[in-house]
Amino acid sequence: MTEIAYDSVMGVLRMVIDVAEWGCQPGIELGAGASPFEVIPLAWGEERSRAMAAAVAASCGLRPEGFLSELTSRPGRRVYGWGAVVRTEGAPPSSFSPAEPPAGLAGVILLLESTPAGERSPRFSIPWLLVRPESRRSGVGRALVAAALANAKGLGASRVTIDTLDRWPEAVAFWRAVGFRRA
Repeated sequence: MTEIAYDSVMGVLRMVIDVAEWGCQPGIELGAGASPFEVIPLAWGEERSRAMAAAVAASCGLRPEGFLSELTSRPGRRVYGWGAVVRTEGAPPSSFSPAEPPAGLAGVILLLESTPAGERSPRFSIPWLLVRPESRRSGVGRALVAAALANAKGLGASRVTIDTLDRWPEAVAFWRAVGFRRA
C-alpha cells in the first residue's frame, strides 16, 4: 500500500517519525528539563477528560461537540489522550472537579491506534494536538508530543504519523522541530 505524502488539492502534508529513533536525533528536545505543567492521561469515558478536551477545543476555535465525537474508541481503533495543566503553587496535582476544567488548562493531544481491515499490525497517528493560544510557545506542545510518543513506543509502534496543512507553516515547523519528517 502506498502512502500519500502530499495531497496538492487539500494541501495535506503527511509527516512521520521513527519511534525507535525518537529522542536520538541531535537538536531534538522533547519534554527535557523541569516542566511548568503536568501532563496527565485522559480517559474519554470520564466527564473531566471530556470537559478538559472540550475547553481546549473551544479555546482553539473548534466546535467541542465535533471534536469530542472523534474521541471515541470503536472496533479496530483505540484513542489515547493526555492533557497539560499548568502547575500552580500549593495546588495538588490534577486537583479539579469533573464539572469544571482546571484554570491552568494548557492543551491536549490524542494518539490513535488503528488496525485497518486485512492488516495485522496497528498504525499509530496523532490526529489532534491542541494548545490554547495563550499557552503556545511555552513547551506545552513538546511535552504532550513526548507523552504520546512514549506511549506509542510502549505499545510497540515502529512509527507515528501526523497530517497537517501546508498553509500552516508554524505547524509544519513545529512538527519538524520535534523530529517528524515528510513521509
